[in-house]
Amino acid sequence: MQLTNGFFLILFLSFSLSAATDIDTFQNQTASDQKISDEKQPQKEEIPTISEKANETIQETAESISKEAIKTRLRRGKSKYFALINYSPFDLIVPSKYGLTMGLTRSIDQTWELEYLQGSFSLPFVIKNLGEMTDQRVSFINRSYSGSNSFNFNYGISYFDFVIHLGDEFLNRVTGGRYSSLDLVGLQSLGFNVGFGNRWTWKKNITVGLDWISWSQPVFIINQRSAFLDHASHQKDKDDVSDTLKIVSYFPRLSFLKLQVGILF
Repeated sequence: MQLTNGFFLILFLSFSLSAATDIDTFQNQTASDQKISDEKQPQKEEIPTISEKANETIQETAESISKEAIKTRLRRGKSKYFALINYSPFDLIVPSKYGLTMGLTRSIDQTWELEYLQGSFSLPFVIKNLGEMTDQRVSFINRSYSGSNSFNFNYGISYFDFVIHLGDEFLNRVTGGRYSSLDLVGLQSLGFNVGFGNRWTWKKNITVGLDWISWSQPVFIINQRSAFLDHASHQKDKDDVSDTLKIVSYFPRLSFLKLQVGILF
């Protein structure tokens, strides 16, 4: 009897162990099948939004521009000469000046430049019916980078040529007829210039510069053309023209955001 009971106990334990093993095998197989099913199931790709694409494009463009801009100093150091076209939209006394610059690269941190700017303005700012004013400026500029990649400080000397083309209302009141160059009143002077800006050089040595602020100041009057003042009989006209000359004689020539585009050689 005891032997029979022991036999049944062993049989029960074997059955229980086999059942437990089958359950574990089934669970493992189910998990494996689920994993295979998940792997076969196509994954949903995350679609970037328009703003994300725009931000990515902006970042890539900024990185590209930054990498090119860093090479400015090296490209400048390899050049000998350069030529630039200038445009100064906010320039006193006459705005919207344009001109040329020819330069010599002295070293990687220094350039010498000869700059010419001119502009004409037909709307008088002091006298009615004054006519047209023409402002020309020739400057020798020493531009120093002081180890910087693009930022620079510049200074030098300037020659100023300011001319007023008098209108008919003034000339018609001159007695004794017309005289040679009567319609021209001008000043020539010498002074200095100072300013600061940035200048970058890109691929193929294309150069873009921006002088943020520059100040050109007449100091010495070297010549004055004023035939009108010698022959005019109307005192108010003489006073108006004379006052204008006094104002422009030492009026500071401030310019903002002067753009320069050119090439290095």
